[in-house]
Amino acid sequence: MNDLTSDNNLAQKLTRECGVIEWPLLKPHYERGALIIVQEGLDIVSVGVEIAEDNQTQIKQWISDQRLIKPTPEQVDDWEQHNTHFKSLVVAPFVLMQIISH
Repeated sequence: MNDLTSDNNLAQKLTRECGVIEWPLLKPHYERGALIIVQEGLDIVSVGVEIAEDNQTQIKQWISDQRLIKPTPEQVDDWEQHNTHFKSLVVAPFVLMQIISH
């Protein structure tokens, strides 16, 4: 199997595993430091593929550009007060999330 086929299979697998979730189910991952916000404009599945394949160059660039960030306590307080929904994807040991409604 070539790299392109492997990437496509991984992307398909992660797409199937991606889902919508509310804050209370994400909070334990925040508390253990594993939650990462994928900023708007990035595809959460594409980010998951890069993390799963350990593409450190791309990941470091997204972090540098603040396109991948850790939640702040202020954001967490806001999410706890509202019925916020997120797109979520587990790429162990991390949990990726994107805000989809507030």
